[in-house]
Amino acid sequence: MIAERRFHSPLGSVRASYPDSSGTAVIVTTHPAGGVLGGDRLDVGMELAADARATILDQGATQAYRGSPACRRTVLRVADGAVLEHLPHHVIPFAGSSIALETRFELDASATLLAWDAIAAGRVARGERFAFQRLSSRTVLLRGGVPVVRDGVDLEAGGEPFGGFSYLGAVYVAAPVDLAPLADEIHEALGCGRPVLASASAPVMGVCVVRVLCDGAPELYESLGRARALARRELGLAEAPRIG
Repeated sequence: MIAERRFHSPLGSVRASYPDSSGTAVIVTTHPAGGVLGGDRLDVGMELAADARATILDQGATQAYRGSPACRRTVLRVADGAVLEHLPHHVIPFAGSSIALETRFELDASATLLAWDAIAAGRVARGERFAFQRLSSRTVLLRGGVPVVRDGVDLEAGGEPFGGFSYLGAVYVAAPVDLAPLADEIHEALGCGRPVLASASAPVMGVCVVRVLCDGAPELYESLGRARALARRELGLAEAPRIG
């Protein structure tokens, strides 16, 4: 159960449900403004106690609106024996927007993490490819206080950094086991060309990282979902319940 919850505008309430018998809390964070406004400074923090299990979702894609620089920082702490899934929707930077995103995972020695993030090239249906001012996205993963992953992008307007694709996604799996077999399995399962270009590797013991480029949002979430399903199976977790 959720022991404590607090929120302040412009962030909204935190809701929890238990869709199956596993005891895993499915937590949905809300943002009534529908996106990040110019000048926003948003901080989100969550902690999982020892042996807790939670899947954290949000209400929809994060839209970054035109305006002065904004930032959103998320810190998630996971105690020993706990299992966290952090599965946010992708970020859509509007023309003229400037946003810096940082997600930091602090894992104890026996904690388990399955997380993803993704960004769009812009409102591509409106012809706004890389029309934002700046988009910075950083992910840091620490195990026992020691950094094991530092990843991200820092993009400015113009150019074609996605090689013609419209979405960039990443999956991070961390567990106190050898994840090299999982990386090989995901690498073989995901596409290697259009509409999906993907790769997976295990850069250090206990970490698997997946990178995905996609032409469209359906292909993006199909790829992220497939990687999640393979990771859950490798980690001995039951098939994920259907949400919604």
